[in-house]
Amino acid sequence: MLISSEKIYKAADYLRLSKEDGDFSFSSKKAESDSISSQRKIIERFVAQQPDIELVAEYTDDGYTGTNFERPQFQKMMEAVKAGKINCIIVKDLSRFGREYIDAGRYIEKIFPQLGVRFIAVNDNYDSLKFSTSDSLIVPIKNFLNDSYCRDISIKVRSNFESRRRNGEFVSNYTPYGYLRAPDDKTQLVIDEVAGEVVRDIFRWKVEGMSPVTIAEKLNARGVLSPSEHKRSLGINYKTAFQTNARSKWSPKSVIRILTNEVYTGVLIQGKRTTPNYKVKHTIIKDEQDWSRIEHAHEPIIQVREFELVQKLMQEDSRRASGSDTVYPLSGRVYCGTCGTLAKRYSVTNNGAKYAYYTCPNAKKDGSCEKRRISEKELESTVLAILQSEIKLILNMEKALNQIEELAWEHRETARLDKAIEVKSAEMQKCRTMKVSIYEDLQDGLISQEEFLQMKDGYSQQISEIEQDIGKLKKERAMIQDGVANRSGWLSQFREYQNLPSLSRASVVNLVDKIELYPDKKIRVVLRYQDQLANMVEFLREQDATKSVPEAEVS
Repeated sequence: MLISSEKIYKAADYLRLSKEDGDFSFSSKKAESDSISSQRKIIERFVAQQPDIELVAEYTDDGYTGTNFERPQFQKMMEAVKAGKINCIIVKDLSRFGREYIDAGRYIEKIFPQLGVRFIAVNDNYDSLKFSTSDSLIVPIKNFLNDSYCRDISIKVRSNFESRRRNGEFVSNYTPYGYLRAPDDKTQLVIDEVAGEVVRDIFRWKVEGMSPVTIAEKLNARGVLSPSEHKRSLGINYKTAFQTNARSKWSPKSVIRILTNEVYTGVLIQGKRTTPNYKVKHTIIKDEQDWSRIEHAHEPIIQVREFELVQKLMQEDSRRASGSDTVYPLSGRVYCGTCGTLAKRYSVTNNGAKYAYYTCPNAKKDGSCEKRRISEKELESTVLAILQSEIKLILNMEKALNQIEELAWEHRETARLDKAIEVKSAEMQKCRTMKVSIYEDLQDGLISQEEFLQMKDGYSQQISEIEQDIGKLKKERAMIQDGVANRSGWLSQFREYQNLPSLSRASVVNLVDKIELYPDKKIRVVLRYQDQLANMVEFLREQDATKSVPEAEVS
């Protein structure tokens, strides 16, 4: 085909590089990838030798995949084409245009000809203006090879990332708030002392009774940088979908994300999300059992027992006391001893004085529960006296433990939990084996389809319950190991409050599991760590050490 010397094509060079191609940088200090600069030079040299082409625009998608055409600069270029501003598109080679051979072929063979657009791939020696019969075979083959290459790269990248996650390497783009990349190993996390202290404050305030709303307000009032602003202050080019203002502030949601993130206990959880394949970029959430979870992957900011306590508090009533930033000391802890319903706090005014009391809501609602009422002041006084007495007895038992052998009880408990986990794991494996065997029985005609489905659901339920039991045992073991590592087990909670002068929200949530109300103002205080306390008493009896310790029923 002869080229008309009168027509000058208004061309745009299109440059692209994906993250997987290796040169893309997240750094704000680097304007563009080296490959992008190289692509530009190749196209400029080519245009300099073409008298019928004038380069009028450039579109660059740096860091975007070639497996689809949902790229911002590509879409902008197509708008310019439809507006008649461009009638020629030049790329370095077909792989820079796209690696999805079906859509790439559709653009080259259908869309561009319909729009009157000349398409040139410099290194592939393809020019739609000089189209030949051989090109009709070569171009689709090259597009197919590019697509296959993309698929292979995707598989390798996924495999590499999965392997690194299993090895405990941090592979995400951005570190969690409170952590930085280690200077000598970018795949490991170290504590950011400035942000780490803020994380400790957030957990402490929650234990003291503050809600996420109050905590966010307090951080903003103190001028503490939000997680995204803190990252930017460190020179990190950070973007988030959660930000709605030019300068982000602390919000209740950002506080909740921190309070519920296990990373602060030293656990590294990765691989929660994935995409169906290299062509579909829609993100899906993987099943929890498929997540990568590495214990003790880095130094914790928060101890396991404090994290577990906060998770429980997040599920409880967190309404503030009137005129206070925190909830009432006993909020979410008082229950009816008969029906188990959470007791309700009522406030009345008598002769100008406010009076608060707790009662079972069912007694007033439908009379299904016997009436019981106790004033808040009297209840707090009684709970304080019980705590002071129980703390004294528990610390006496701790002294007896110290006389036997340092941390002997903790080591015994760890061994007991390891054995329990082993037994549960064997039980789960047995269920899985049985689940497989019933399928074989179905194939052999020994059971019907209905029996198979019923038995399959039964085994699945058992496996799920066992997995939950193992999870609880592992958390309990982690709490004990956390205590051993810090030379301070769960007993430190009671040691911390050995001279408890008054009842505070922090002392209640750290020591009390629940308070049960009974008629005639009788109450029962159930302490936290009931199993540990019972096991400690049993251990002391086994060691014949209880003679020096007063007998006491832990309740």
